[in-house]
Amino acid sequence: MSHRSHEDLLLFDEAMPFDGDIFKSECPPDKKVKVEDLFKFSRGRGDFEISIAFAIVALFFLVFFWTETGWDKRKLPDEIGTYIAYQFGLADIEGRITRLGRILKQSWVAPVLCLVIFVPAALINLRSSWKESQWRKRFRLPTSAYFELTKYAAALEYVVYFIAYTLLVPILGYLVSTVLLGTFLTWRLGYRTARWMAIGFASSIAVVIVFRTFLQIKTPVSIWLYDQLPTTTRAFMLTYF
Repeated sequence: MSHRSHEDLLLFDEAMPFDGDIFKSECPPDKKVKVEDLFKFSRGRGDFEISIAFAIVALFFLVFFWTETGWDKRKLPDEIGTYIAYQFGLADIEGRITRLGRILKQSWVAPVLCLVIFVPAALINLRSSWKESQWRKRFRLPTSAYFELTKYAAALEYVVYFIAYTLLVPILGYLVSTVLLGTFLTWRLGYRTARWMAIGFASSIAVVIVFRTFLQIKTPVSIWLYDQLPTTTRAFMLTYF
C-alpha cells in the first residue's frame, strides 16, 4: 500500500506524524495570539488523567469537610426551621436582633459554597473527559498523557533553582545571588550569546536596585559574605544591597 493510501485511512490531521517525508514536531508552530483564543476550550491528550486527579481532590475536600469544619460535633437545636430562619435573618429567637445574612459569618459557609460548585463541576468534567477519551480511542487518536506529564515534571527544574536561590541569599547576599540566578537562567533558556548574557546581568542588577536599594525589601540580617567585609562596607551592603 502506498504512502498516500495510508494517509487516506487517517481521518484527522492529528493522527498523522509525517508530512510527506518530513517528520512533524510534537510542538505546534508559534502563531499570533487572538483574544478569542484565550477563552477557547478544547480537550486533548492527558485530559482524562488530569480530570481524574481533580475529581479525587474534590472528593477529598468533600469527605473531610465534616471533620475540618466541626460539623461532625455540631449540635443543632430541636426547632431547626426557626433556627435556619434566624440564621437567614427571617425570624427572631428569644429577643435577639435579626440580621439578614447572619449565616454568612459562620466559618463553614464558604467551604460549602466552594464544594457545591467544585464537586459537581469536577464530576461533570470527568464524565465529559471520559467520553472524549473514548471518542479519541475509537478514531485511534493519541490519548497518552506522557507528553503532558513530562512537561509538568520539567517545570519542577525551575522550582529547584528558586529553592537554591533562597538558600544562597543568606550566604552570598541578595545582590550576588540575584545576579547569579539571572545570568544562569538566561543561559539555561538558550540565550547564550554575549549580548544576551549581558542583558541578563544588567536585568539582575536592575532588579536589585529597584527592590533592595529603593523599596528596601527585607533580607537576612546576617549574611556570610558581607560578614567578611570591613564594618563600614558591611553596613553599606546590608542597607542597599
